[in-house]
Amino acid sequence: MNRAKAYLSTLFVLLAFINSYNLSAQEVDAPLNFSVKGDFIGDDEAVIQLDSGYIYYSNELELYFNHTIRIQILKESGKKWGNFSLPYAKEDSLIKIEGKVYRLAGDKVQEATVKQSAFKVKEIEDNQLEASYNTNEVKVGDIVEFTYQLKFGDWKNIHNWYFQNDIPVLRSTFTTKIPSFIFFYKFLEGVRNLTDIERSITTDSIKGEPYNMQLETFEMDSIAAYKYEQDIPGDEFFISKLSYHLAEYTLPDFTTVYLLPQAYEELAFNWASDPYFNQIQLKAEYLNEKVDQIYHRSFTDEKNIQSFYFFVRNNFEVDNNLYDKNLQQTYNRRRGNEQQINMILAKMLNQAGYDAYLVALSTIDNRPVYPDFPYFELFNKYVVFVRTMDQNYFLDASDKNLLFNMLAPNCINNGGLIISKSSNGLYPLNFLFDDREEIEGNFSITDSATVAGKYRVKRDGYSVYTFDTQYLTDFRSYNDYLIETIFENPKWNIISHDVKDEFNDNKVIQEELVFARPFDKTDGTTIRINPLIKNEFTSNPFPDVDRQNPITLYAPLYRKGSFTYKIPEGYSIQSLPQSNAVSMESFNCDFRYQVSRSGNTITLSYVIDVNKVIFMANEYKALSSFFDQVTKSLNQMIVLTKN
Repeated sequence: MNRAKAYLSTLFVLLAFINSYNLSAQEVDAPLNFSVKGDFIGDDEAVIQLDSGYIYYSNELELYFNHTIRIQILKESGKKWGNFSLPYAKEDSLIKIEGKVYRLAGDKVQEATVKQSAFKVKEIEDNQLEASYNTNEVKVGDIVEFTYQLKFGDWKNIHNWYFQNDIPVLRSTFTTKIPSFIFFYKFLEGVRNLTDIERSITTDSIKGEPYNMQLETFEMDSIAAYKYEQDIPGDEFFISKLSYHLAEYTLPDFTTVYLLPQAYEELAFNWASDPYFNQIQLKAEYLNEKVDQIYHRSFTDEKNIQSFYFFVRNNFEVDNNLYDKNLQQTYNRRRGNEQQINMILAKMLNQAGYDAYLVALSTIDNRPVYPDFPYFELFNKYVVFVRTMDQNYFLDASDKNLLFNMLAPNCINNGGLIISKSSNGLYPLNFLFDDREEIEGNFSITDSATVAGKYRVKRDGYSVYTFDTQYLTDFRSYNDYLIETIFENPKWNIISHDVKDEFNDNKVIQEELVFARPFDKTDGTTIRINPLIKNEFTSNPFPDVDRQNPITLYAPLYRKGSFTYKIPEGYSIQSLPQSNAVSMESFNCDFRYQVSRSGNTITLSYVIDVNKVIFMANEYKALSSFFDQVTKSLNQMIVLTKN
């Protein structure tokens, strides 16, 4: 594991100290406070009173990192924060490390020092060391403070500074002093703004020569503990932090070294010029026979593109342990990593005369894409873009469950970078499909305490993708779904159950279930029936009171249902579900539920339409409230009374 990964993996696992990484080559001037309070603390077991870091370059162009962290123990469970663990690379040098424990005894402060000799240093894995100190002597109310200084072996790598941690932080400051001939891109990530920022120019010597230094101090105060929540769009992105990426440097007496481009257009041009990416534009003899077999002049462009897509998707297996640069090997063995498989598709399309390119993406679970704020280490996925006179297509042949012209929901992330010398930056990505299901049920309520009838579902778009991903993977089939339905509903008398796929422009899945089931509740004279079959909204999918981070639904949601129930003679209606309508135009959410009666037939119909996919934390309550209304409406009972 490299040093950066080691630091990050430790950051939110054991101790917050490990991820902040800084010390006081600058002085840390903060008085002790044994009664820290604030709404940001909540019911936490400990609080970081001070997290102070400092990065600077020495005269020999060595990168030093100083860090002081001060933590108060608030609960018995927080005593573990009195322990300290610092992983670092073997190429780094631990110059100084010490600790202190402060305890309030009456109106006096007792102080104990943990000397450097008390810290144990051991090898934890290849090229990784760890300095640690463990104690069971700290008490609730104590303040522990650790200070260390590292000299990094790599002067070009400034690690992320985390303002936010597993426990709340009262004050976090990060200072850098960087020579003018070294340029880093800096990114403030997370949902919080800085409390303060100070910048100035100073002079210091490098290799005995004076140079301007940019001195920057970033401060963030009163930071609540980070919450690990489901479906956050971007892994660690929304943890409040600063990330640094070396873009260029000009060492004394040397020419400038450029490491990162200045714009997405430059990155696309550089990649397109690279021989590895450029090979998709070159004709290859080994493809001639297959391209001639697939391409038909009498077909429309879309039909031909479909043919190439399904050939590659259905015949190539993903093996992400393969890294060959030679695409012929990938083609011959019909196996490659996801990028290689899509490069084969692009190459075949180009050889057939189409205009195909690779597109670099960042998946949503990787990090969000913001076109106005270039981030060049962003991309973790490559798909195919095909341009015709009439339409553009995005294709991913590495996922056998995707439909034609469909990207996985995780890939629809604001924009993708078309790898072309004439690229205009990020190309917008939009949803061409939604998670769509249309449901129909026709039932009769019998006098023998059963509900009998037929239930149909038409799955389209991402509903097909989700269903196939679940049941056409790892040697499973639709038959597994049929078996699961039997075991999940042991009281049902299933007469027939069929799931089949149909193809027109794209695949849809049709399901039909004929069955009888007992009443939900009955006492002999009163019967209660939940009218919705296989209701996916038996509870609110967003039950939390509030949320710290944004949430992604991954795909637009559309549900349309219609159910009819025939009432037997000798029964009267005691109560029916109430109609309801909820519309949140600003969030593109709409719900309509209509209940009516005509003679002895009850009809219930509903539409759920959610076109917004990512909701920020301050929008979460509205989302939860919307689905609370959906859930309450769709779980109302039909109540009948025997005359």
